[in-house]
Amino acid sequence: MTIETSPDTTFDERALASLPEVAGFTGDLRTRAFEEFEALPTPSQETEEWRYTDLSEFALDFAPYTSGGRAQNLDGVPSEILRDAGEIGERAGLQIQHDSDVMLTHLDPALAARGVIFTDLDRAAAEHTDLVERYLHDLVPTKRTRFTALHAAFRTGGTFLFVPRDTKVDLPLQTLTYVDVDGAAVFPHTLIVVEAGAEVTFIERYASPDLTRAFSDAITEIHVGDGAHVRYAAIQDWGAGMIHLAIQRARTGRDADLRTLSLGFGADLARTETEVELAEPGGFSEQLGVFFADGEQHFDHRSTQEHVAPSCRSDLLYKGALRDSSRAVYSGWVYVRPGAQRTDAMQTSRNIVLSEHAKADAIPNLEIEANDVKCGHAASVGPVEEETLFYLESRGIPRDEAERLIVTGFFQEVLDRVQIDEVREGAVAAIADELDRGIR
Repeated sequence: MTIETSPDTTFDERALASLPEVAGFTGDLRTRAFEEFEALPTPSQETEEWRYTDLSEFALDFAPYTSGGRAQNLDGVPSEILRDAGEIGERAGLQIQHDSDVMLTHLDPALAARGVIFTDLDRAAAEHTDLVERYLHDLVPTKRTRFTALHAAFRTGGTFLFVPRDTKVDLPLQTLTYVDVDGAAVFPHTLIVVEAGAEVTFIERYASPDLTRAFSDAITEIHVGDGAHVRYAAIQDWGAGMIHLAIQRARTGRDADLRTLSLGFGADLARTETEVELAEPGGFSEQLGVFFADGEQHFDHRSTQEHVAPSCRSDLLYKGALRDSSRAVYSGWVYVRPGAQRTDAMQTSRNIVLSEHAKADAIPNLEIEANDVKCGHAASVGPVEEETLFYLESRGIPRDEAERLIVTGFFQEVLDRVQIDEVREGAVAAIADELDRGIR
């Protein structure tokens, strides 16, 4: 795909100074990150990490801040935004970010009384400074890349969730980032801290109408305490015109259980890095992924299962379908560090190609530095099997419907493992919509 070019950047000192003021340590962080942004190069395809996505001529000439307004309650939120937020009634908490501003945050008062904190990141930094300063950019350092430095320098809005020890949150919490201004840049940052023995489900949605050109530079950091259970789902459903770069990184404590899901259907170009560090013994991580690319969409998925402590398990399963002239790559690493004995890790990537011009790559990798481990990987890329289509057609099923059945069944292995009902049902509907568009 073609990335528009420009000799200049709109992310300069004047733009930095014009951002809304932030409290305390985040102002110093913003200044330091801007210096890092100016010093760091654009990631190069000459490195393995960026081999499949070329941003060398990507023009950083977006609007650094676009006001989205505030709302006192849901009555003040535009209907098109509420539509993309899903079933509002089935939430323990909901936050909506419209362009650069958090316009609304709601948390069940009973949870707030139990010590749960769910608010925008800037307010959290001001009111819970010690807590936020301890965790913000701990998992994803500002200087990791030029884009993470840019994110830290120009971030506004964002989400902070804190679940105290032994607290169970029965209903999901959700944040929605919604962009509807051409030329806008947004920097969604979600910081989740779940203490020992706590349990929570969190849904993160990204949505927009079709735009000419916009940019999302997103970071999610998840800290999972000892014995805690966290379910996290990221639903990327941007409209056309969006460039989306995202990093989701988690660290698990002793005997913690983390289950993540990444759904990708939108954007012109989307690059998502999903990483977990199993830092204490007995941890478990499940990473699921589903994507469906069409047109000239470019999807780049990278994953890391990093086993630092002994006796941990991780399981990754990604499945994708491609149509038209779309392009997708999956590259995953399982790292078993010295001392991480009795590791059990599996990594699987499957891709189904529905047209002769679509292309997918699946690249699994293992790096093992311990000798008592069980690790494996599997990867495949291929078209719908003609024999299977012929069999179904011979039973009187039209070819289009036969292909629909095969692709739906292909994704079922992942969807059956999704524990959040509304997310699973939404993914089924999105896949069906993609198939309908292909048939039309």
